[in-house]
Amino acid sequence: MAFIAAGNILLEYVIGGAAVARSWTSNFATLLNHQPNDFRIVAHSFSPNYRYLDPIAIVVLAIICVMAVISTKGSSRFNYIASIFHIAVIIFIIIGGFIKADTKNYSDFAPFGVRGIFQASAVLFFAYVGFDAVSTMAEETKNPGRDIPIGLVGSMVITTLAYCLLAVTLCLMQPYTDIDKDAPFPVAFEAVGWGWAKYIVAAGALKGMTTVLLVSAVGQARYLTHIARTHMLPPWLAIVNEKTGTPVNATVVMLAATAVFAFFSSLDILTNLLSISTLFIFMLVAIGLLVRRYYVSGVTTTANGIKFIVFLALILGSSIATALYWAISTDGWIAYAITGPIWLLSTIGFWLFVPQAREPKVWGVPLVPWLPSLSIAINIFLLGSIDRASFERFGLWTLIILVYYFLFGLHASYDTAKEASSAKQMKNVEEGAVN
Repeated sequence: MAFIAAGNILLEYVIGGAAVARSWTSNFATLLNHQPNDFRIVAHSFSPNYRYLDPIAIVVLAIICVMAVISTKGSSRFNYIASIFHIAVIIFIIIGGFIKADTKNYSDFAPFGVRGIFQASAVLFFAYVGFDAVSTMAEETKNPGRDIPIGLVGSMVITTLAYCLLAVTLCLMQPYTDIDKDAPFPVAFEAVGWGWAKYIVAAGALKGMTTVLLVSAVGQARYLTHIARTHMLPPWLAIVNEKTGTPVNATVVMLAATAVFAFFSSLDILTNLLSISTLFIFMLVAIGLLVRRYYVSGVTTTANGIKFIVFLALILGSSIATALYWAISTDGWIAYAITGPIWLLSTIGFWLFVPQAREPKVWGVPLVPWLPSLSIAINIFLLGSIDRASFERFGLWTLIILVYYFLFGLHASYDTAKEASSAKQMKNVEEGAVN
């Protein structure tokens, strides 16, 4: 399960970076008064979803790779300075957008109904990729026990608020049918008569995407480094350059994979596959939180272990049943009247009858088991809105990483664990601290 999670975390970062790199090209084209595909090579013999080759995305990723390899501190300074400009552009978009707002554009509110809202939520969920990258910087943070939770929760609250305000602004400026999918805000400002503003907005978008790519490059390389330390992946990926203090090998490998996806794949393919991977990972993280909080080897009794497994299985089963019913039924409600109470009663049972076996040392997620249980239900429910083709691609990737794990990763990581002879070292293996 850990390797499946790790493989899909790496996949979501690769695909997320590829999607942003292709969007970078689209906004760059808008800035120069061109269509996005004007800067792409058309390979007519390829499938339509892989026909538009994007060399600019490759160049951008190569520059990001160099920046990420040279210095973590330098990358952080660049992001800090660039973020000031980005915040100014966001404020400009919101204020300017509301000035040019037309409330008639909201007259057809939620045109695709509740189902459309959830389908859109499932697709745009990839926008939340990257917050977890904050946790990968723990080794380079002075006070991670305090700073990591503040960085995670604070950035998520601020960014979610910005997402909502920008969405409202865009839909008030233009009817939803006229929104440009490649460069929505620059085109929207041009449509309302502020053609000069599109250059400011496009420049701000390019800056923002550059920052996203840089943060992603730093985070994904550290994910790969941590996995390689357990020897589940080749240990040379865990080597940290003595001069720069950065994982050069991991950074280059991850961005090379990102470049391949960015060069060939269309944005629609990338976003759907990315969203399913992200939802699956967030669901696994919620399960992992319950396991970590409620089960400790040698502490949890057999009876409590059985109760834990039963209640967790009921939460998962009711959530999956709800998602399946949502996917196949358009107007029914009977199944929800069954699965909803099962989920609620299972969570209550968790709360009342299963004692926690581990207390957080510094900071812990509040409202356990309610918050992780709700997270499991929501993530699985949104998975029910993803298209079939994305599930097929996701299943193929999961199969590939499982084959690799059973043929190579399992044996290498087992050998590494056996080398840890003392009980303390074995405990470190269990906690994922082998290096």
